Amino acid sequence: MKAQNLLKLKEKGLPIPFFQIVDEDKKYNKKLINSSKKYAIRSSASLEDDALTSFAGQFDTYLNISSSDIDKYLDKCFNSKNNEQVVAYAHDLGINPDIIKMQVIIQEMVQSSLSGILFTANPQGLLNEMVIVVGKGLGNNIVEDKVNTTTYYYNLTDNKYYYEGINYLTNEQIEELKLLAHRITDALGPYQDIEFAIQDNHIYILQARPITTIKGDHPLILDNSNIVESYPNITLPLTDSFVHMVYAGIFESVCRRILNDEEVINELKPVFHNMVGSSNGRMYYKISNWYHIIECLPFSKKIIPIWQDMLGVTNKEYKKERKIKGFKRFLTYFNFFKEFILVPKKMRQLDIEFQKIYTMFQEEYHDDITSDELINLYNLIKDKLLAVWDITLINDMYAFLFTGIIKNRLKKKYANYEEIANEYISGISNIESMKPILGLTELAYLKSQGIDITKLKEEYIRDYGDRHLEELKLESLTFRTNPELLDQKIDEYLIDQDKFMNTYKALREKKQNVPKKGLILRLAIKRATIGISNREKSRLNRSRIYGMVRTIFLKLGEQLKDNNVIQKTRDIFYLSIDEVFNLIKEPKNMDNLISERKHTYLGYKKLPNYSRLVFEDQEFNKTVLDINEVIETFDKHNLKGTPTSKGIVEGEVLVIDDIHAIPDVKDKILVTKMTDPGWVFLLATAKGIIAEKGSLLSHTAIISRELKIPSIVGVKNITKILKTGDIVRLDANIGSIEIIGDKR
Repeated sequence: MKAQNLLKLKEKGLPIPFFQIVDEDKKYNKKLINSSKKYAIRSSASLEDDALTSFAGQFDTYLNISSSDIDKYLDKCFNSKNNEQVVAYAHDLGINPDIIKMQVIIQEMVQSSLSGILFTANPQGLLNEMVIVVGKGLGNNIVEDKVNTTTYYYNLTDNKYYYEGINYLTNEQIEELKLLAHRITDALGPYQDIEFAIQDNHIYILQARPITTIKGDHPLILDNSNIVESYPNITLPLTDSFVHMVYAGIFESVCRRILNDEEVINELKPVFHNMVGSSNGRMYYKISNWYHIIECLPFSKKIIPIWQDMLGVTNKEYKKERKIKGFKRFLTYFNFFKEFILVPKKMRQLDIEFQKIYTMFQEEYHDDITSDELINLYNLIKDKLLAVWDITLINDMYAFLFTGIIKNRLKKKYANYEEIANEYISGISNIESMKPILGLTELAYLKSQGIDITKLKEEYIRDYGDRHLEELKLESLTFRTNPELLDQKIDEYLIDQDKFMNTYKALREKKQNVPKKGLILRLAIKRATIGISNREKSRLNRSRIYGMVRTIFLKLGEQLKDNNVIQKTRDIFYLSIDEVFNLIKEPKNMDNLISERKHTYLGYKKLPNYSRLVFEDQEFNKTVLDINEVIETFDKHNLKGTPTSKGIVEGEVLVIDDIHAIPDVKDKILVTKMTDPGWVFLLATAKGIIAEKGSLLSHTAIISRELKIPSIVGVKNITKILKTGDIVRLDANIGSIEIIGDKR
């Protein structure tokens, strides 16, 4: 009941206007009524605001009532339980209207300049998004749509919000409302519908009740830790559908490998098909399902913290699920140890199998290939690689575990243990992720010597043409799809010959630092090095897999365009895989659908890129109307993160928001949300890098270590705190950033 809620909030010291609660005897303290003031007469029924019996809007409320008319409107409020709509609603619910007990609240009116409703969770079912609807005047104007309103959407995980409409509230008022909402949920429960009013810049709470449409018992958590490196910003439908298929297949394969129990596998199939999700055009891990799978593995209590650390998961709370027990548990230990020991061998076998498939693709793909042949080629690649690619997950665990051992052993002796750990796992000889940049700088060097590199460029594209920025998004441009990009990159490197020659020589000086003492530490370094090296090799091969799939669908796009199914070849990226295959069987024009999706995805680009979304049930996409400014709150002081490649540099900041519109990066300190393997080409000429996302084994960390460029990852909100042109001192020995010169 509203009356009891107001009493609780008053006890907690919330800013509530004077009120009295009147029972059915209609007695109240008239001495406390001020004849010069106006009052609101609010109903409060016993069954109101319950999840099953909300009675929303059924009882009467009256505003701006003079003191002399209070008794009259009290009667009206009490009698409203006999309203025709109340009786009908009660009968629909199978309730006898006579059991409804009424109280009425006499509340001093706030003659508000602004009024609003604050939902501590989005009633659509987004639990970590606070929604504020505000408009001019009294609250009834908003409820009855009598005035224009502005809606604010505040992500409580990232402390950022955007609004649609006129900006009525200051950032300070938004933050005060957030604080008040927190105090109210502490008193009344997690999901509240709160009415407030603002008079003379003071916020008053008028009433609060539960959001009856939300339970929040089994939330669905979408988290972009790590996956945002592979799929930053907007990901189009074709890639989205491919990623869902890949993750489902690989996780089913790895569980089949470790658990070796079809009954458990069948039970987990719904989980396998929900390892990733997408919302507003962005990719996320369905993080709860990852925990569910990892908990099936041996030593899950030890593995989970290491996994969280290496993937850069910031929110480390999770709900423990049922584990496999008894003899089945023993078998998982046996299978896990066997696979763990054999990881290096099986990663070598995977590379051999991949090379066979890659060669087969190059032999079978040709300009005149038919759509049926393309689909068969796609299915062959998918089936053969999904059956064996799951070993890369175990190798990731292998690399994570031994890197974790290195850190833990060093932590016992050294304050700068992270810096020392970075030294031990850098300088890996022939690390695969460095070969594309070595090859590219070799092309640039030969061109600088006046040598014809036409044939060499063709060979480079054959071997490394799929390594590029955002390479795991099928819609991305690569050296293979757009060879002119290779010429542009070579020319960029040669703009400054001295800088280029220094980079050229530094890339070829590889020396890994290994301690002379400590058997366990030396063994852990050796094993971590093997795991990291195999991880980078599989990631380069993964870019080639996506390159093959990209080639297949671009060819299908050409054929669909020729058949007038789509207008442009690249329109295919706005369709899912199933939609494409169905169109091959039954062609029909898709111009309207594609036009609609292009408009929708342009809207998604305007939305903030949230790190975590918590849904009541299923994830959903927002309807984008008129997004204005996106506002974030953050601490500009104490800028620290995880150091991943040592060094101290000072320089000018270049904040990279759009990877496709990057100016000259030479000698700049790059600031970004995250990187992917294709960033190796940018980092080669940069002075340093700071990233919001990342961990010791993220792309940013590995590549910057190999390039010997100072780097710090995991610096929250750094892309908003720093501006292009700022001068900073980056100390990647301890992970700190100092702003020396402020552009603003």
